[in-house]
Amino acid sequence: MTHDGADGGVRYRRVEPWMISNVAAGAATGGFLTLLVPPFVTAVTGSAARVGIVFAVISVAAVVGPWVGRVADRHGTHRVWYLVSLLAMAGAYVLLAADATTARWSPVFGLLIGAAYATQGTIGPAFVVGSGLPDDVAARQYVSFSLAYPVGQFVGSAAVALAQLAHWGTAAVFWLAAAVVGVLALVTWPTTARPAERLAAAVRAHDEPGEESPEPGAPTGAAREAERRGRRGRVLASVFGTFLIVVVVSSIGNNGLTSQLANVMPATYGFSAAQTSGLLALSGLLNIPVIVASGAWIVRRSDLDVYVVGTVVRAVGALAMAVVGLFTTPVLVVAALAMLVATQGTPIPRVAASSLAVRLSPSSATEAEGYYFAASAVGAAVGCLLAGVLADASSFNGVNWLAAVAGAVASVVVLAVLVPRARRRDRAAHAHVPSIMPRG
Repeated sequence: MTHDGADGGVRYRRVEPWMISNVAAGAATGGFLTLLVPPFVTAVTGSAARVGIVFAVISVAAVVGPWVGRVADRHGTHRVWYLVSLLAMAGAYVLLAADATTARWSPVFGLLIGAAYATQGTIGPAFVVGSGLPDDVAARQYVSFSLAYPVGQFVGSAAVALAQLAHWGTAAVFWLAAAVVGVLALVTWPTTARPAERLAAAVRAHDEPGEESPEPGAPTGAAREAERRGRRGRVLASVFGTFLIVVVVSSIGNNGLTSQLANVMPATYGFSAAQTSGLLALSGLLNIPVIVASGAWIVRRSDLDVYVVGTVVRAVGALAMAVVGLFTTPVLVVAALAMLVATQGTPIPRVAASSLAVRLSPSSATEAEGYYFAASAVGAAVGCLLAGVLADASSFNGVNWLAAVAGAVASVVVLAVLVPRARRRDRAAHAHVPSIMPRG
């Protein structure tokens, strides 16, 4: 599908070939990681707390996002970093396959896939939101890019379910994961030249604006860079800082639950491993219409509105899972529905978060994505550790309660603090926020 741009009749596609990279990311982190790693680590170590440690290591490694964004911007190497990130995800599963043959696990896996996912999650969205595309084109492209992730989650989850039904060994399934992600990585490489060129040009325009680029009275050159550095130093006191705090708190609950989901579903509700894989695949399919609806709502309303709804949905779903888990004989259909609601709390805010981060941040688009990813990683590290401790100390339903409480706190902060501050900021800047992307 193409779109006639307003700048010189340039034609843009709503779906670009490089977006298959997000299928690889969805398979690697939404399917394979969620379903394969928790049971494997629990079986090898005999401790659910060790699962929390593994996912915390992944999250700690993911704080490299802002650094990667700055380096890629400075040297114009977005395309190279992107390919390396996808190949590193595949390499991480090669390490796990090797570990499975000796019944051990290595923290190197966590460091590798965490840094790789942070790099892909920083640069991929910036290919859209930071490339200076017309607002309507960027909105449609970002929805398409976001849709690729649940497609990958479905592909990965379905592959795991089929392998489990066929009684494949653990090492064989890890090799399958490495092969799927590796092939998608190699397919992506030839297609990234165009988005990388757009992003590099937008970064240059952002850092070295031409004579007609700045608004009247706006700082340029060295003064502009000095002002940016000063804003970064005060980021936690800004509206963007409030947004990052919400991201951290939300991530504590969301990632804490995700890190133990493959253990929670069988231990709390009685689902088999194959049924849990099938549910996660179904969740990925359900993500698709949810993302489409969220993207349409962003265009009609604002990214902030969608982010609020997603945050609340995440809390409600986790609370429903926790309440159902209190029953001694939980109804599987109700438990499955609660899990599906909770997992929709991930794609809804994710669709809005990238554009919201870029709009609120004083930094470049790539760096803003890095800060967003780093904040999510910090929350994930804390959440994964807490989830592991709770699972060992009480029960796996304690993980559901962690997600419910964190989701409730994030919802309160969003509604009581972030929304009023963001809207005051928009009014002060005479911005009505009708569209998904900031200009320039």
